Amino acid sequence: MRKRWLTYLLIALVCMACGEEQGDRALVQGTIKGLVNDTLIVYGADQMFDRVDTIYVRKGKFKRFIAVDTLAQAWVMYKDGQKVPLFLDKRSNIKIKGDTAQLLRLQIEDQGENHLLTQFNNEFDTTLTIALVDTFITRYPASTVSFYLMNRYLQDATKEERKLVAPLLKKLDEEIKHHPQYTAIDDRLKAEAKTDSGTSVSYFRLKNQEDKWISRTDFSRKWLLINFWASWNETSKQLNRTLYKPLYKEIKKEKIDDLAMWGVSLDIDRKVWREAIQKDTLEWTQGCDAKGWLTEPAKIFDIRYLPANVLITPDGKISAYNLTKEQLEDKVKELKEKKKEKKK
Repeated sequence: MRKRWLTYLLIALVCMACGEEQGDRALVQGTIKGLVNDTLIVYGADQMFDRVDTIYVRKGKFKRFIAVDTLAQAWVMYKDGQKVPLFLDKRSNIKIKGDTAQLLRLQIEDQGENHLLTQFNNEFDTTLTIALVDTFITRYPASTVSFYLMNRYLQDATKEERKLVAPLLKKLDEEIKHHPQYTAIDDRLKAEAKTDSGTSVSYFRLKNQEDKWISRTDFSRKWLLINFWASWNETSKQLNRTLYKPLYKEIKKEKIDDLAMWGVSLDIDRKVWREAIQKDTLEWTQGCDAKGWLTEPAKIFDIRYLPANVLITPDGKISAYNLTKEQLEDKVKELKEKKKEKKK
């Protein structure tokens, strides 16, 4: 009899574990063939979700409840830095299927935004164009997926191509024109429109790893390159090692005093951030306020993805966004030549 009761108790405990109540949380579950045992990082892509969650994959399968206040866009990131968009909402049941052969082509299904994006990607399996973004907005003018598509298009668009996005904002339904991402994209386009004449950068400050306040005005009368990164974003960490670190060494070697660098982290844990700085020996000025995407400089420059950088003129105005390795090398070369001319 005792053994029978123990059996009943064990069954009850298993049922309780399996029947965990979802409540207001989003349920994210699925299978990624070939992933075996791994971890996925989920972090916010907008102000509606400013936390970081970890999904543990066991034998290709996973299940995770994620607390969320309202509909928000997040990213699911693999260890190598690759990422795919994920829309989270209260009480949503999100099912993911995929395999390691096409990690960026996951089939993400629910009753809302994830279904719309998966359906769109399956129908238009090609390079994203402004015409395709327009097609989606025309079909679903009240969908927040539109913000993801616009940001994705803006990431690789030329300056002239970026001007085509503003008219699309006007096509969106009034109900989502008050969304933070709408305001962010609108402000970003307006700011970029002024870049030619130079947009002044407002004051901000961050604490470095020694808890000393560093402000933008500490770099007055110098060109300032701000690179945005995070310890949880492998791509930005790789750029720290392969691009910014050699660049900083070149600046020190050539004694180019007219150019300074400032690394701004979107980490939410200063201890983890400090460890990343020490591990990769990042010697240039660093700053972090542990607010993630809500850090003040990220909001000022409307940083929507990592890695990113911005170049500020000696008089405190925006010069350019997301300079390439070649463009940064050209800037260093330009300042080296000016230094030689001053010595003559």
